[in-house]
Amino acid sequence: MLSSPPVAKPCPSERTRRDIFDGLAKKWDSTVRFDEFKSGIGRCRRRLIQRAEGDVLEVAIGSGRNFSYYNSAKVRSVTGVDFSRAMLEVADGKRAELQPIPLKLKLAHSQRLDFQDGAFDTVVDTFGICSFEEPVEALREMRRVLKDDGQVLLLEHGASNWEMVQGLLNRSIHGHVEKYGCYPNRKIAALVREAGLHIVLDERKHFGTTYVLVCRKSAPVLEEE
Repeated sequence: MLSSPPVAKPCPSERTRRDIFDGLAKKWDSTVRFDEFKSGIGRCRRRLIQRAEGDVLEVAIGSGRNFSYYNSAKVRSVTGVDFSRAMLEVADGKRAELQPIPLKLKLAHSQRLDFQDGAFDTVVDTFGICSFEEPVEALREMRRVLKDDGQVLLLEHGASNWEMVQGLLNRSIHGHVEKYGCYPNRKIAALVREAGLHIVLDERKHFGTTYVLVCRKSAPVLEEE
């Protein structure tokens, strides 16, 4: 079938993919800026990030493309983690975009977050699940460090609900991973649910390949009448 997975082939190692991101870091913003503007991704970022509040953890913070969208009236602090030192260096140079919100940056792997349980009011990830070595473990870590009444905000690209589009994603997967270090054909909503998160808002764009998800730590408890 057109949407069938590609022929099995060894995937780049995490170190190889980290090297890809390190190499892209300095030119990343200029590489994606026009495409994000043309496709409306910038507007998606703004709408999602303006939901953030309290102490925020941004996982796979990359070059800090979300900094200008945080609302200082609602956000107390932002902590950003990434496994690419070069990306963190670019983000560090954008602190002025986030002011007056305090920023902490940390080199870390998404599946091993060095924070206490329930440490954050909001966890943000934009276009990170596609690049995680262990996406479900990373999402479980996001859930672990989230407060019981907190929220996880996700903007991701992944599997399409259009068979022809999914077929194109599947056939081009290896070249995409080797160039950009990410897998754009993952079933994002299924991974989120497998990690134990409860999706309260699920919007799709671009033939279903762009996911805007707002998640809670668990499903709401319904009161008995």
